[in-house]
Amino acid sequence: MNINFYRMMISFLLGMLLTNSLPASQTYWLSDIPPTKELAKKMRPSHGGLVQRGKRGMYIKRLWLREGEDPLESGYIKQNSASLVFVNPDKKISKMTFRNKDYADVAFKMPDEGFYNLFMTNREIENGVLYVSVAKNESLNHSCRAGHGDVKSKINPFYYDEAPIDIIRERRSRETFHSRITSGDVVSFTILRQGKPLPGALVKMVTQKGWAKTLKSDSEGRVAFEMIRDYYPQWHEFKRRKMEGYLAIAEYKSKDAGTYAGEKFSAVHYKVTSSGNYFPSARDYKSYLYGLLIGLFALTISGFTVYFYRRRRLKIYKEKRFG
Repeated sequence: MNINFYRMMISFLLGMLLTNSLPASQTYWLSDIPPTKELAKKMRPSHGGLVQRGKRGMYIKRLWLREGEDPLESGYIKQNSASLVFVNPDKKISKMTFRNKDYADVAFKMPDEGFYNLFMTNREIENGVLYVSVAKNESLNHSCRAGHGDVKSKINPFYYDEAPIDIIRERRSRETFHSRITSGDVVSFTILRQGKPLPGALVKMVTQKGWAKTLKSDSEGRVAFEMIRDYYPQWHEFKRRKMEGYLAIAEYKSKDAGTYAGEKFSAVHYKVTSSGNYFPSARDYKSYLYGLLIGLFALTISGFTVYFYRRRRLKIYKEKRFG
């Protein structure tokens, strides 16, 4: 009997180790930042973040599943079997799965111009609460060689009505393929539940330098954040294209009761995440440039002033003879 007991315990522990389910109450999100330096060497920046170049110059987007609320330090998930829904720029919907090799990652080709959307949905019951987690990624593909026609229709966000909860980054009035979120910009989101605006959701914005702010969505499910300025290098170290990440997290709790996978629950905890990038403001770069020009001008004026002052003080030697 003791041998059978130990066999049962070993089988149970192996099952726990090999399971692909995610702990219910954690925060999960999709990131294009590679987990290793070797993988990072294969990536290159594009208008929509980091990509790999495939055959004939086609971009390939690769995303990794991460856990945590720190855009920089969040860990990478090794394996996962949660369902994935992929939507291309033509709004064609298909299903995908994580590759689960060294990490839970997914890759897809981007032959067409526009936004590609990926949704990961996970449901787990813990202490009588159904946790519904959605990790969303919105990736842009654009090449200037393809031109810039019909921009408005190609940059519009996709509304996935079947998502239990969704977060939509609203487009700005003059947004194009080359638009970037910069420090000082106002970034607006709309939170949806089953395709309808969700008021009262708690939405948290976190940057990779640790700045965080939480707001509540209004009656239309909208919330707006002003991106903080957190880049203060020396003028000679200023990089206009320095990219930093942010993570938007929306949560909502309801008292809906029901049954999932044969287990009852008395409440539902919804959570959706979406990551993005932001850059230094052009105004910051110009202020650094103006400061440098003013400094050079002042230095030049000071140099001329000293020069002419010394010239005026200079006495020309004259020989005088007496007698």
